[in-house]
Amino acid sequence: MIKSKAAFLKDLGNWTYGEINIPNPNIDQTIVKIIACGICSTDVVRSFGVGFYFYPIVPGHEMLGIVHKVGGKSFNIKEGDKVAVYPLITKCDTEECCGYSSDPNLCSKYDFLGSRSNGGYSEYVLAPTCNLVKIPDSLTGKLGVLTEPMAVALHALKKSNYKNSENILICGLGPIGILVAHWCKINNITNVCGLDRNDIRFKNFKDSGYKNIINTNKDNITEKVLDYTEKKGFDIIFECSGSEELFNFSITALKKKGQLVILSNQIQDINLSKKTLNALVRYEINIKGAWSSLIKPRDEWSEAIEGLVEIKNNLNNFISHDYKLSESREVFYRMHKKAFPFSKVILTP
Repeated sequence: MIKSKAAFLKDLGNWTYGEINIPNPNIDQTIVKIIACGICSTDVVRSFGVGFYFYPIVPGHEMLGIVHKVGGKSFNIKEGDKVAVYPLITKCDTEECCGYSSDPNLCSKYDFLGSRSNGGYSEYVLAPTCNLVKIPDSLTGKLGVLTEPMAVALHALKKSNYKNSENILICGLGPIGILVAHWCKINNITNVCGLDRNDIRFKNFKDSGYKNIINTNKDNITEKVLDYTEKKGFDIIFECSGSEELFNFSITALKKKGQLVILSNQIQDINLSKKTLNALVRYEINIKGAWSSLIKPRDEWSEAIEGLVEIKNNLNNFISHDYKLSESREVFYRMHKKAFPFSKVILTP
């Protein structure tokens, strides 16, 4: 057992910085020394509203670290390796689980570092060794902390019909939405539009290589859709905002037989208007959900790392703030209150 400084929640909204115990790894586990952990918007929402499964809890699932101690089976991992940590833990490749071996992200009996077990807002984290993915030397600094959201964005893209699409809209240009845009650029999709109301996010979107934006604070949204799509509507819309208004808008902004891919976690009920439901039915709109990502049987994480290496020179402004774990109480409170503009915020020990 080792001692670890950590930022953790004692209960709802009660962030604390203190010391926790990290158990010794068993034969299938490894202790990782954290370099940085990204703050997902879900952690902010759950900290002050929805809550976690138990308390005290160390959240944080966007983890980058150095292998500190391997418990037994190495899986080609050794002490000193720089790794990203896949947070989803399932046993869907075994008979005693729920049978989703081809899509283990859909496991009903899963564990998850940072929400169902202690995660990465800590000096150290205990993780399954098979969940560690090596970071190459070509991905320098702390950019490897973006592996998890980059893989989530890739998983969503692969759920879509992007190979047969001309016009794509991304609703909500937070980190996931921006990384979806980068994947579109990597895949040479020419007409991609971003919708938001935040100037920092528009700057990040333009860094991905696209210029067409819809500013919900200034623009006539309907006119912009008609303009950008030659009055046809979008082929695909990625819904990353969680907004009821934008959810309704998205369905009505699609072309006939268009596709809506939902990435956002809903924190409240959403009502669909009569207009939305009629469009859904009469235009035969296809709706797909996309949750988390995979490292097996399809390795989206290695592909995500390759993608980050390709776009790293366009990510100079993506990580907007780097705070210490000891500052977590103030940081989460200010993020919850939207007291400062930010893009991706990370915590470091």
